[in-house]
Amino acid sequence: MSLINLGLVFVAGVDLGMCFLILFLNPRNKINLFISLTTFALAGWTFGMGMFRSAGIEWQAWVWTWVQNGFGSLIPVFLFFVSIYFPYKSVVLKSWQLAAIFLSLVWMFIVVLIPGFWIKSIIMNVPNNSYQMNRLGIGYFNLHFYFYLVLAYIIFYKKFIVSSGILRTQLTYFIFSTIIVAVMGSIFGAIIPLLYNNLGLYWIGPYFAVPTMLILLSFIFRTNR
Repeated sequence: MSLINLGLVFVAGVDLGMCFLILFLNPRNKINLFISLTTFALAGWTFGMGMFRSAGIEWQAWVWTWVQNGFGSLIPVFLFFVSIYFPYKSVVLKSWQLAAIFLSLVWMFIVVLIPGFWIKSIIMNVPNNSYQMNRLGIGYFNLHFYFYLVLAYIIFYKKFIVSSGILRTQLTYFIFSTIIVAVMGSIFGAIIPLLYNNLGLYWIGPYFAVPTMLILLSFIFRTNR
Protein backbone atom coordinates (compact mmCIF):
# COMPACT_ATOMS: atom_id res chain seq x y z
CA MET A 1 0.00 0.00 0.00
CA SER A 2 1.35 3.44 -0.95
CA LEU A 3 2.12 6.14 1.62
CA ILE A 4 -0.87 8.17 0.37
CA ASN A 5 -3.22 5.25 0.93
CA LEU A 6 -1.67 4.37 4.29
CA GLY A 7 -2.18 8.00 5.25
CA LEU A 8 -5.86 7.75 4.30
CA VAL A 9 -6.27 4.66 6.49
CA PHE A 10 -4.53 6.50 9.35
CA VAL A 11 -6.80 9.56 8.96
CA ALA A 12 -9.82 7.23 8.93
CA GLY A 13 -8.56 5.75 12.20
CA VAL A 14 -8.29 9.25 13.71
CA ASP A 15 -11.85 10.03 12.59
CA LEU A 16 -13.13 6.74 14.03
CA GLY A 17 -11.34 7.38 17.32
CA MET A 18 -13.00 10.79 17.55
CA CYS A 19 -16.35 9.19 16.78
CA PHE A 20 -16.14 6.80 19.73
CA LEU A 21 -14.60 9.39 22.05
CA ILE A 22 -17.41 11.89 21.44
CA LEU A 23 -20.05 9.20 21.85
CA PHE A 24 -18.42 7.86 25.04
CA LEU A 25 -18.39 11.30 26.67
CA ASN A 26 -22.19 11.54 26.56
CA PRO A 27 -23.93 8.75 24.60
CA ARG A 28 -27.45 9.98 25.43
CA ASN A 29 -26.88 13.50 24.14
CA LYS A 30 -28.21 13.96 20.60
CA ILE A 31 -25.49 16.52 19.84
CA ASN A 32 -22.82 13.94 20.65
CA LEU A 33 -24.75 11.25 18.76
CA PHE A 34 -24.96 13.21 15.50
CA ILE A 35 -21.39 14.56 15.72
CA SER A 36 -20.30 10.93 16.21
CA LEU A 37 -22.32 9.80 13.21
CA THR A 38 -20.80 12.60 11.12
CA THR A 39 -17.24 11.59 12.06
CA PHE A 40 -18.13 7.91 11.51
CA ALA A 41 -19.32 8.71 7.98
CA LEU A 42 -16.15 10.75 7.44
CA ALA A 43 -14.08 7.75 8.57
CA GLY A 44 -15.97 5.41 6.22
CA TRP A 45 -15.50 7.78 3.28
CA THR A 46 -11.77 8.11 3.96
CA PHE A 47 -11.15 4.41 4.60
CA GLY A 48 -13.13 3.42 1.52
CA MET A 49 -11.05 5.82 -0.57
CA GLY A 50 -7.76 4.36 0.67
CA MET A 51 -8.90 0.77 0.11
CA PHE A 52 -10.32 1.53 -3.34
CA ARG A 53 -7.04 3.05 -4.50
CA SER A 54 -5.21 -0.06 -3.21
CA ALA A 55 -7.61 -2.77 -4.43
CA GLY A 56 -5.90 -5.34 -6.67
CA ILE A 57 -9.06 -6.99 -8.02
CA GLU A 58 -11.74 -5.11 -9.95
CA TRP A 59 -14.75 -6.46 -8.03
CA GLN A 60 -13.08 -5.39 -4.77
CA ALA A 61 -12.51 -1.93 -6.21
CA TRP A 62 -16.24 -1.73 -7.04
CA VAL A 63 -17.15 -2.63 -3.45
CA TRP A 64 -14.84 0.04 -2.05
CA THR A 65 -16.31 2.69 -4.36
CA TRP A 66 -19.71 1.85 -2.89
CA VAL A 67 -18.31 2.17 0.64
CA GLN A 68 -16.50 5.41 -0.18
CA ASN A 69 -19.35 7.16 -1.95
CA GLY A 70 -22.09 5.72 0.25
CA PHE A 71 -20.49 7.10 3.40
CA GLY A 72 -19.67 10.33 1.55
CA SER A 73 -23.37 10.88 0.86
CA LEU A 74 -24.14 10.51 4.59
CA ILE A 75 -21.69 13.18 5.81
CA PRO A 76 -23.76 16.30 4.96
CA VAL A 77 -27.02 14.69 6.15
CA PHE A 78 -25.61 13.94 9.60
CA LEU A 79 -24.05 17.42 9.72
CA PHE A 80 -27.49 18.85 8.95
CA PHE A 81 -28.86 17.06 12.03
CA VAL A 82 -25.92 18.40 14.07
CA SER A 83 -26.90 21.93 13.01
CA ILE A 84 -30.43 21.35 14.30
CA TYR A 85 -29.29 20.24 17.78
CA PHE A 86 -26.03 22.14 18.31
CA PRO A 87 -25.67 23.98 20.64
CA TYR A 88 -29.44 23.89 21.21
CA LYS A 89 -32.37 22.47 19.29
CA SER A 90 -33.80 25.06 16.91
CA VAL A 91 -35.88 23.10 14.40
CA VAL A 92 -38.55 20.43 14.80
CA LEU A 93 -38.72 18.33 11.65
CA LYS A 94 -42.15 17.16 10.56
CA SER A 95 -42.81 13.54 9.63
CA TRP A 96 -42.94 14.34 5.90
CA GLN A 97 -39.57 16.13 6.13
CA LEU A 98 -37.97 13.10 7.79
CA ALA A 99 -39.54 10.88 5.13
CA ALA A 100 -38.15 13.16 2.38
CA ILE A 101 -34.65 12.96 3.90
CA PHE A 102 -34.90 9.16 4.04
CA LEU A 103 -36.09 8.92 0.43
CA SER A 104 -33.32 11.27 -0.74
CA LEU A 105 -30.78 8.93 0.85
CA VAL A 106 -32.38 5.86 -0.69
CA TRP A 107 -32.17 7.44 -4.14
CA MET A 108 -28.61 8.58 -3.48
CA PHE A 109 -27.61 5.01 -2.61
CA ILE A 110 -29.21 3.81 -5.86
CA VAL A 111 -27.10 6.34 -7.76
CA VAL A 112 -24.00 5.14 -5.90
CA LEU A 113 -24.62 1.39 -6.12
CA ILE A 114 -25.86 0.78 -9.66
CA PRO A 115 -22.99 0.69 -12.19
CA GLY A 116 -23.43 3.33 -14.84
CA PHE A 117 -25.44 5.81 -12.77
CA TRP A 118 -22.30 7.42 -11.40
CA ILE A 119 -19.37 5.15 -12.10
CA LYS A 120 -19.13 3.83 -15.64
CA SER A 121 -16.04 1.68 -15.23
CA ILE A 122 -13.10 1.05 -12.92
CA ILE A 123 -9.61 1.99 -14.09
CA MET A 124 -7.17 -0.40 -12.40
CA ASN A 125 -3.81 1.23 -11.68
CA VAL A 126 -2.75 0.04 -8.22
CA PRO A 127 -2.09 1.92 -5.91
CA ASN A 128 -3.77 4.80 -7.78
CA ASN A 129 -6.99 3.17 -8.99
CA SER A 130 -9.51 5.50 -10.55
CA TYR A 131 -12.86 5.29 -12.32
CA GLN A 132 -14.65 6.77 -15.31
CA MET A 133 -17.64 8.83 -14.21
CA ASN A 134 -21.08 9.67 -15.49
CA ARG A 135 -21.38 13.45 -15.15
CA LEU A 136 -25.12 13.16 -14.53
CA GLY A 137 -24.50 10.89 -11.54
CA ILE A 138 -21.78 13.01 -9.96
CA GLY A 139 -23.87 16.10 -10.69
CA TYR A 140 -26.74 14.59 -8.70
CA PHE A 141 -24.35 13.67 -5.88
CA ASN A 142 -23.15 17.29 -5.76
CA LEU A 143 -26.76 18.51 -5.65
CA HIS A 144 -27.46 16.16 -2.73
CA PHE A 145 -24.21 17.02 -0.97
CA TYR A 146 -24.45 20.79 -1.23
CA PHE A 147 -28.18 20.94 -0.47
CA TYR A 148 -27.65 19.46 3.00
CA LEU A 149 -24.28 21.16 3.53
CA VAL A 150 -25.57 24.65 2.72
CA LEU A 151 -28.72 24.07 4.74
CA ALA A 152 -26.61 23.04 7.75
CA TYR A 153 -24.45 26.17 7.62
CA ILE A 154 -27.48 28.42 7.13
CA ILE A 155 -28.85 27.04 10.40
CA PHE A 156 -25.46 27.46 12.10
CA TYR A 157 -25.24 31.05 10.84
CA LYS A 158 -28.75 31.93 12.02
CA LYS A 159 -27.87 30.62 15.49
CA PHE A 160 -24.55 32.46 15.47
CA ILE A 161 -25.98 35.91 14.72
CA VAL A 162 -28.51 35.69 17.57
CA SER A 163 -26.15 34.11 20.10
CA SER A 164 -23.74 35.63 22.58
CA GLY A 165 -21.35 34.52 25.29
CA ILE A 166 -20.60 30.82 25.60
CA LEU A 167 -23.07 29.85 22.87
CA ARG A 168 -21.36 32.09 20.33
CA THR A 169 -17.96 30.74 21.40
CA GLN A 170 -19.17 27.17 20.94
CA LEU A 171 -20.59 27.96 17.51
CA THR A 172 -17.37 29.72 16.48
CA TYR A 173 -15.28 26.67 17.44
CA PHE A 174 -17.57 24.26 15.67
CA ILE A 175 -18.18 26.26 12.49
CA PHE A 176 -14.49 27.09 12.06
CA SER A 177 -13.35 23.50 12.60
CA THR A 178 -15.91 21.79 10.37
CA ILE A 179 -15.76 24.30 7.54
CA ILE A 180 -12.12 23.35 6.89
CA VAL A 181 -12.91 19.79 5.84
CA ALA A 182 -16.32 20.75 4.39
CA VAL A 183 -14.85 23.26 1.94
CA MET A 184 -11.59 21.53 1.05
CA GLY A 185 -13.10 18.04 0.99
CA SER A 186 -15.88 19.14 -1.32
CA ILE A 187 -13.53 21.05 -3.64
CA PHE A 188 -11.26 18.05 -4.19
CA GLY A 189 -13.91 15.35 -3.85
CA ALA A 190 -16.91 16.88 -5.64
CA ILE A 191 -16.26 20.07 -7.62
CA ILE A 192 -13.01 19.15 -9.39
CA PRO A 193 -14.25 15.68 -10.48
CA LEU A 194 -17.43 17.28 -11.86
CA LEU A 195 -15.58 20.00 -13.78
CA TYR A 196 -12.84 17.80 -15.22
CA ASN A 197 -14.65 14.44 -15.23
CA ASN A 198 -11.72 12.82 -13.50
CA LEU A 199 -10.79 12.15 -9.90
CA GLY A 200 -7.51 14.06 -9.99
CA LEU A 201 -6.22 14.76 -6.47
CA TYR A 202 -9.50 13.83 -4.76
CA TRP A 203 -7.57 11.91 -2.09
CA ILE A 204 -6.29 15.22 -0.62
CA GLY A 205 -9.74 16.11 0.76
CA PRO A 206 -9.82 13.68 3.71
CA TYR A 207 -6.48 14.94 5.02
CA PHE A 208 -8.17 18.22 5.95
CA ALA A 209 -10.09 16.25 8.58
CA VAL A 210 -6.93 16.22 10.73
CA PRO A 211 -7.03 19.93 11.74
CA THR A 212 -10.81 19.60 12.08
CA MET A 213 -10.42 16.70 14.51
CA LEU A 214 -7.75 18.56 16.54
CA ILE A 215 -9.94 21.65 16.93
CA LEU A 216 -12.99 19.51 17.72
CA LEU A 217 -11.00 17.54 20.29
CA SER A 218 -10.07 20.75 22.07
CA PHE A 219 -13.69 21.92 21.89
CA ILE A 220 -15.15 18.63 23.18
CA PHE A 221 -12.90 18.56 26.24
CA ARG A 222 -13.68 22.20 26.99
CA THR A 223 -17.44 21.57 26.94
CA ASN A 224 -17.52 18.11 28.59
CA ARG A 225 -15.13 18.59 31.52
